[in-house]
Amino acid sequence: MQPSNTSPEKKSLQMDDILYILFRHKWMILILSLLGFIAAGTVYLKQRPLYQSEAKLLVRYVLQRGSLEPYETQKSPSEKATDPVINTEIEILTSADLAMDVAKAVGPEKLLSESEGAATTTAAAGKLLQQLSVLPGRSANVLHLYYGDKERELPQFVLSNLVECYFTKHLDIHRSAAAFDDVAQQAKEAKSRLQDTENELNQLRAESGIMSLADATAALTSQRSKTEEELLSARAELAEQKASIGELGENAGEESVEHALNSTIGNSPRGNGRRANDDPPPQAITEYRSLIEIIGFLQKRDLELRVKFKPGNRLILLNRQQLDTNDAKRRALEKIYPVLIAKAESLVNGGQDAEGNWILKKAGLAAGEAKIAVLNEHLNEIGRQFSSQYALGARIESIQRKRDIEEAEYRTIDTNLKNARLDLTLDPSRMPNITIVQQPSEPVEKFDTLTQKIIFGLAGSGVFLGLGLAFVIELLLDRRIKRPIEIQSRLQLPLMLTIPYLGGRAQDRLRISEDQDFPLLNGNHMLDLAAASTPSTKAPAASSEHFILPYAETLRDRINFNFLVNNNIHKPKFVAVTGLSAGAGASIIAAGLAKAFSEIEDTKVLLVDLSSSNPEHNPITGEVPLLSLAGALELNGKNNSEKTAGNLHYASALARRDKGGLKTFTPIQLYNLMPHLEASAYDYIIFDMPAIHETSRTLAMAGMMDKVLLVLDADNTCRDALTWGYSELVKGKADVSCIFNKTRNYSPSWLVGGN
Repeated sequence: MQPSNTSPEKKSLQMDDILYILFRHKWMILILSLLGFIAAGTVYLKQRPLYQSEAKLLVRYVLQRGSLEPYETQKSPSEKATDPVINTEIEILTSADLAMDVAKAVGPEKLLSESEGAATTTAAAGKLLQQLSVLPGRSANVLHLYYGDKERELPQFVLSNLVECYFTKHLDIHRSAAAFDDVAQQAKEAKSRLQDTENELNQLRAESGIMSLADATAALTSQRSKTEEELLSARAELAEQKASIGELGENAGEESVEHALNSTIGNSPRGNGRRANDDPPPQAITEYRSLIEIIGFLQKRDLELRVKFKPGNRLILLNRQQLDTNDAKRRALEKIYPVLIAKAESLVNGGQDAEGNWILKKAGLAAGEAKIAVLNEHLNEIGRQFSSQYALGARIESIQRKRDIEEAEYRTIDTNLKNARLDLTLDPSRMPNITIVQQPSEPVEKFDTLTQKIIFGLAGSGVFLGLGLAFVIELLLDRRIKRPIEIQSRLQLPLMLTIPYLGGRAQDRLRISEDQDFPLLNGNHMLDLAAASTPSTKAPAASSEHFILPYAETLRDRINFNFLVNNNIHKPKFVAVTGLSAGAGASIIAAGLAKAFSEIEDTKVLLVDLSSSNPEHNPITGEVPLLSLAGALELNGKNNSEKTAGNLHYASALARRDKGGLKTFTPIQLYNLMPHLEASAYDYIIFDMPAIHETSRTLAMAGMMDKVLLVLDADNTCRDALTWGYSELVKGKADVSCIFNKTRNYSPSWLVGGN
């Protein structure tokens, strides 16, 4: 049995499908194309052509300069078809503003004729844009300008004015020639702001004495490092002085030291005539010596600060203040004890004895402590200087940055001012970046763009309409199966044979036998058993040729091969022939198949008509008698030893009613009759069954057949109906193969490889 096919339908459009559609609908495509050409020719003959002039412009590059740009940008066209530079120029050439300028230059009354209405500038500009075409040429940076008009002398004149106005418009857009006043005002304001910022910066530098925050900070850092080193050294000296004083104090008492000091002072030249109580005490001597060392240190430091810092620096002022304070203390001591002046050198250099040395050490200790105090004060002042300078430096840097920004802005605007001044002097007719390759040419007769589109549109619309209708009909509207490939490749159904459409020859009558002993079936009565039981001794003559016979013989051989492959060896073998629609050709194929089987030697064939309401009009209209089904079975029963006449018998299973008409042969009747059919002496029993539909009895009887042939009419078989009918037969356990009848080949044989 044939298994149910579940393969999806293939819908891809192949080249042979396209060729089939084109050749099937070739007359419709040709007629519609011809109508389109006729319409295009009519427009071509009746439409008046325009006089068209052409100009060419070479756009080498575009200098783009804005009112606030510091430089001009040069852009050159590229090789791309959609280059933005060329597209921008096309937009300028086809702009309404440029059209208005050209209309004013040419004159509205020249552009518009009396039939086109009032001669306004707007209407003239609209007509100009309608008749103007701007297209890129084969070179990427060449523009082609076309303008047409009914008047011969007008196109060349209009294009000349268009080119002149375009140069001016191009300059206005890209070179900012009208921005001079704005840029001049901006330059003036920027210069004023820059001058105010510079004055503020200079004043702050003069007041603070800081020219550079980095330099001032570096000097303070260096001074702080040196002061810290001196402070460390002073502390070390102080510790050394303390150790020396402690050692001297153990070797000599304080009273003896004071006595020695007084004696020394009393013996000095300036001490002659003074009393002992006028001599300075040891404490005064120590203080005086300390002041001398501090003053020397401060004087040395004053020189260092004056080298690194400007006059007026706080460190210099602080050092000077400390120097004056200590010098005042020195002078006060000298006023009280004048003898200190004479002994100043000996006090600094040290005495010869232990007591004098101890006193000097004591004075050095006081000087060291004072020196440490001065250094600490210097460090504190340096820290305050750092804080003050950082605040001032941040403000100076902020003003400096502001000045730099304003200076850069001023330079930019000044450059733009120079460019704008240069743009004012440019001559639009001498553009360095755009050149006229071709001056507006002499006008030639040519259809305008709209008329050309109409002509080509009408010419092509017929072709495209024909092609579109052909594909729409075949792919969407017409659901019929018209080619064998649709059954095999797309619906994936088994196809046993294809029978072409042969026109009028298909109406020929099939004569099954030339035996004159059997009456023709043209009568109105069925041959009874007694009349049909007398055999004929005359040998049958050769059958006449009929178009179905070659296909029936091929079909017979394929069915026998199918039975052989499937090991179907029982007799009789039941073959059913049915269709999906009336007139599909199932009856004539069944008759031809019966004739083909009967030509096999010693093979008996019975053709059973289950479909015709008038079995007398069956395609078998030769000399094969029409029998009842019961009579045919009895005539060739296995128990009948007498040889019957002929190998082919024709019977109708439909019985007549009393009031006329035929009774329906039901599947139950066939089921009950099957044992008698199987016991008969026939080798093949061919059933001509009714067409398949939802209420057809063929669906129930097909499962009792060994082979079911489904005849498809190429002119009247829908894809959906075929899919449904085949699936229903398979559900009934029938072994189904398709026969595609009346197929037409619209493509030429040399193209499709036909015979």
